[in-house]
Amino acid sequence: MEFESLENWIERLKNISKSEGVVILVEGKNDAEKLKKLGIKNIYPIKGKRFYDILEELENSSMVVVLTDLDKQGKKISDRLSGMLQREGIPVDNLFRQGLERFEIKHVEDIPLRSKDAGKKDNTLP
Repeated sequence: MEFESLENWIERLKNISKSEGVVILVEGKNDAEKLKKLGIKNIYPIKGKRFYDILEELENSSMVVVLTDLDKQGKKISDRLSGMLQREGIPVDNLFRQGLERFEIKHVEDIPLRSKDAGKKDNTLP
């Protein structure tokens, strides 16, 4: 899946997040808050949860969009959870995570709320 722009990425994630049974998995509270501000639904932060508890809580999902950070820890979490979920027969989408790389965004909480703020250190609304 190719994303023409960051706005296109956000719009597609927003649309898929409204689908029944789809869960957007993120690392922590700040990631979840940023996505909520962007209009994303069904966000599931994993901070402080054990992998098997996560698996149990997501077992009835129709699809899990893994949207962990693009750092070493985020990749490790993505790889492990994606494998576990797929072994349980739960479809996993990593394309949105990979799409962030194209926009040079390493952390979900750094996604700008407005396109003109892309690349700024502090991209939150006043």
